[in-house]
Amino acid sequence: MARTTISDVAEAAGVSVSTVSRALRGLDKVNPDTRKRVERAAEELNFSFSKSASSLASGKTMKVAVLLPNEISGWFNSHAFEGVYEVLSRQGYDVIPNVMWERRDLDRFFKTLPNNQNVDAVIVVSFDLDDAKKRILSELTVPVIGINTPTDDGLDASAKIDDFAAMRAAVRLLHSLGHRHLAYIEQPVVSPLPCSAEIRLDGFRTAVREVGCDDDDVLVVPSIARSGVPGEQEEYSGIAAQLLSAPVRPTGICVEHDACAASLIKELRRLGWDIPGEVSVIGFDDSDVAAVAGLTTIHQNPIETGRQAALRALALMRGERPADPYLILPTSMVLRDTTGPVIESAA
Repeated sequence: MARTTISDVAEAAGVSVSTVSRALRGLDKVNPDTRKRVERAAEELNFSFSKSASSLASGKTMKVAVLLPNEISGWFNSHAFEGVYEVLSRQGYDVIPNVMWERRDLDRFFKTLPNNQNVDAVIVVSFDLDDAKKRILSELTVPVIGINTPTDDGLDASAKIDDFAAMRAAVRLLHSLGHRHLAYIEQPVVSPLPCSAEIRLDGFRTAVREVGCDDDDVLVVPSIARSGVPGEQEEYSGIAAQLLSAPVRPTGICVEHDACAASLIKELRRLGWDIPGEVSVIGFDDSDVAAVAGLTTIHQNPIETGRQAALRALALMRGERPADPYLILPTSMVLRDTTGPVIESAA
């Protein structure tokens, strides 16, 4: 006699195979009456999940896709992935990085996902999914977990820092040191996807208004990459040129990332600027380069953020609701050598 399959159960219950999978895994997106009908059909057909048939019978692939913007080797991406991998690999999951260099990479991933149904969860790092892609995941009942995503809209869970509040804290520190002419520097490389780092600029803009800075006292330097300037030296020379040519030279600078801040400091010192005598600089991340550069910065722990996202993914894949699905992790200010009180001659 042929072995009963999940398709047999679906036919007997009058539902789809995916509904059978969801019902028998205990997921909460199944009507109670439908669940009972599926369970009754499975019992009558003597159907049960087995380890040897996990992919087919239980719908489990033991694979989790991690979507990363730009590159996996970047400081944040690599550390967040490390945290995810640490947790999920110990539970027997294959953790598959998918680097989204362009929007078409993301489109390609979601175009093939409904046909393959080859992952048990999707973890999105630092960028938002549009409504169409969120709908695809919802229809497949694939849990979607965010790591430092700009919003939680459409996500089943997330782990992130408060980029907005952290950058506000940076502005307030500079203001407390007497700095009234402030600048914000974007990173040179711009992601084609809407990333969480953009929220830092919103935090900066809000904070400078809150502390009473006039518009003429605030400078925002957009990514040099937007204007097509090639090469790191040219990028930071261009940023420095904008700072030098500003009607009022900034004495306090907030930078989107540590790596950008360290390179900018190197260029400013090459041009003869005294840091922190003439200008104070604050980075963001507390990456390895921050300690080497003596950079005052905002500390975050992406490994722990990755771990927390993975723990929430595990709960959701088991059909459970995490106790704290949308977790905000703390940040802190690390004071080093690139910030100091404003000097009257520089103000």
